[in-house]
Parts: sequence; structure tokens; C-alpha cells
Amino acid sequence: MNSSNRIFRRFLAFIMLAFISGGVAAMEQSSEQARIIEAMELYAKATPMHQFNVERAELLKRSESILLDVIAENPASLDAHRKLMGVYLQMRDYAKSINIMQNAITLSPEDPKLFIALAILYDHQGAYEYALPVLDQALALEPDHQLAQEYIVSIRQKIEMRNLAMESSESPHKTGNPHAR
Repeated sequence: MNSSNRIFRRFLAFIMLAFISGGVAAMEQSSEQARIIEAMELYAKATPMHQFNVERAELLKRSESILLDVIAENPASLDAHRKLMGVYLQMRDYAKSINIMQNAITLSPEDPKLFIALAILYDHQGAYEYALPVLDQALALEPDHQLAQEYIVSIRQKIEMRNLAMESSESPHKTGNPHAR
């Protein structure tokens, strides 16, 4: 076998290997997408159910499990992180939602929508002081982002109303009546 034939065969082997590897990667990505879709179908079935429905809780748990598996296999799957945050919101597990959103931000720190989502989660917990700097980060990335601009005004108003409510409620010690509220 002459050298040009050997080179050609090696080239063909290389091309075949590259094609097979690319096919495997595409199949893995396709499998990941299929699993995310399966998780979202479970989520969609659970969403209209009553919050305390046992079947709803089971559907959300199954959805969570699928998405956690996807993330374990591909920690860079931003789509799985976003979907899992939605599942945790349906479960009303804000601590896990926040954790997942923080992980998503590390994957895509240039996406202002992720920062806004994190601020919304802090808002749901009443942690307004945490929401403000997160919204500032969103606006640093995209200064004209309308939702972030409106939301920061809303959070500031909530902080102001909370502060006013705290100031207006007098301490029982100030009134001289130990049983006053």
C-alpha cells in the first residue's frame, strides 16, 4: 500500500471518527432536550392543580428529579437551570429557586433577565435589600431594560412602605403601657 493510500485511509478514519463523535454529541444533546421536555410536560400537568394536591406534588418531584439529572450530567445546561427554577417556584421553595438562579447567573453572567428573575425571587421572600443590588447588576448590563427600571422603582417603594410601617408602630416601652401593642 503506497503512502498516499495510507494517508487517504487515515483521513477517512479521522472523518468517520469526527462524524461519529459529532453524532454522539448531537444524540446526547437531543436526549437532554427530550428529558427537559418530559420534565416540562410533568410541570404543565401539575400547574393547574390545587397547590396541596398530592398528585401535583408527585408530578413536580418527578420533574425536579429529571432536571437535576440533566444538570448532573451537563452542569452548563442553562435551560435546565431555568426550568428547575420554575419547578421550585411551583413548589414554593424559594431557597432552592434562589440557589438555582445564582448557579444560572454563573453560567451566563451577561444575561440581565437572570438577574431580574433573581430579584423577583428575593421580592417573593420579602428580601428587598437583596433585590436592589441584583437589579442594579441587570441595569449595568442593559441600562435601558424597561422591566428592570420599573421593578427597581417597585422594590424601593416596598422598602419605603415597610420602613414607614415600622416607624409608625410604636414600641410598648415608649407609650408607658407595658400591655400596649
